[in-house]
Amino acid sequence: MRARVLTSGAASLADYEIVEMLLFIGVPRRDTKPLAKALLNRFGSLGALLSAAPEALRDAGLSERAAEALALPAAVAECLSRPDPLTRTPMGDWDAVLLYCDTRLADAPSGQLRVLFLDSINHIIADEAVDDGVTGDTPELTQRHILMRALDLHASALVGIRIAPSWPPPVAMIEGDAVLMQAISYHAQNLSLTIQDHVFLRRGRWLSLRQQRRL
Repeated sequence: MRARVLTSGAASLADYEIVEMLLFIGVPRRDTKPLAKALLNRFGSLGALLSAAPEALRDAGLSERAAEALALPAAVAECLSRPDPLTRTPMGDWDAVLLYCDTRLADAPSGQLRVLFLDSINHIIADEAVDDGVTGDTPELTQRHILMRALDLHASALVGIRIAPSWPPPVAMIEGDAVLMQAISYHAQNLSLTIQDHVFLRRGRWLSLRQQRRL
């Protein structure tokens, strides 16, 4: 069956054979054909089986591991069906960054710190809020978290964004963020990571650490 999938695609398999292959993940070293056919008879169709609730699968006699295996296609299909604008959003210039912030971050909470993680062609991989200080994190922990997330995401660059609570931003906030981003920039050199900028935003107004030569 594996060879047929590789050469002719999954469409070459009967429904029970698709279920067999999925069950092999959760029921190794056992002939799963009888179980696959029994499940299809019980649920009525391949679609109904693969979209069944975990409780229904366990009621049909499946182990937790086998039920999780049958739930995989539906979970993957849901992910693929979601719009994914972030990975298609280019951040090639300053105007693109400001446009993104105006449209995407208009309702971001006051005082929030966000990080845009970018790939090698300046497309957004992820836009994440960072709980600096809110959960008791020290600047060192915040710095470590941002760098570790960049590694996890295989990011090539990042842009820091602070939603300012007032305008101009409080001096202490500017100074604190400057120290944080300078420390991140220092360590980022060893990770082939570029800190493109750190921006303070409030209702269409902005202040850039890069333009202030603080980065």
